[in-house]
Amino acid sequence: MLDFLPAIPLGILLSFSFGPLFFILLETSISKGIKQAFLLDVGVVFSDITFFSIAYFGASKIITEENQPALFVLGGVLLASYGALSFFKTYQKRKKQQKGKVKIIEIPNLFSLAIKGYFLNIINVAVLFFWTGVLFVIGPKFEMDTTKIWLFFLATVSTYVAVNLCKYYFASKLKSKLTDSILYRMKQALNVFVFICGIYLVIDGSSSSLVEII
Repeated sequence: MLDFLPAIPLGILLSFSFGPLFFILLETSISKGIKQAFLLDVGVVFSDITFFSIAYFGASKIITEENQPALFVLGGVLLASYGALSFFKTYQKRKKQQKGKVKIIEIPNLFSLAIKGYFLNIINVAVLFFWTGVLFVIGPKFEMDTTKIWLFFLATVSTYVAVNLCKYYFASKLKSKLTDSILYRMKQALNVFVFICGIYLVIDGSSSSLVEII
């Protein structure tokens, strides 16, 4: 049982990893509610399962020194594209709302939220590196016992979701104190942040490739 205790701090660390997804999940819980943020998290968990499966069944063949920069560039392009598209989509929605002077009530597609969470996490290739590193540490410890390895993963993800639900509860309490204008600025600032993160990954991956060539 003691062998699984490290899964708890690891899950907490995942929950407070200050990447784009961290802020997207918090913003969703504030603007749309806990249920919608949780559904985004469902998609994130499924993408983590995908990454962990890749790591377990042979990530060493996928993650090599040669293709790491390319993976970062690809992830950065996708992340920057999401930030830019979301920025203009939010801007257009805001203009329509102001023009009609009627509040637009969105009815979220619950399934699409899970899909969104999945793809927002899957394009962040750093998560694949994270789970691969975790596997390299716990694999020898558990003597590559499949049951123990996946139980450790389950304990980590369960902790992550539990901590996130607590975050969403407290964040949602802010909703009554925020105006539509403040929420709009929050969303746009978040979109810009996601775009910058994507550009950073592209530059970092590109510069690594140039260094290798030189």
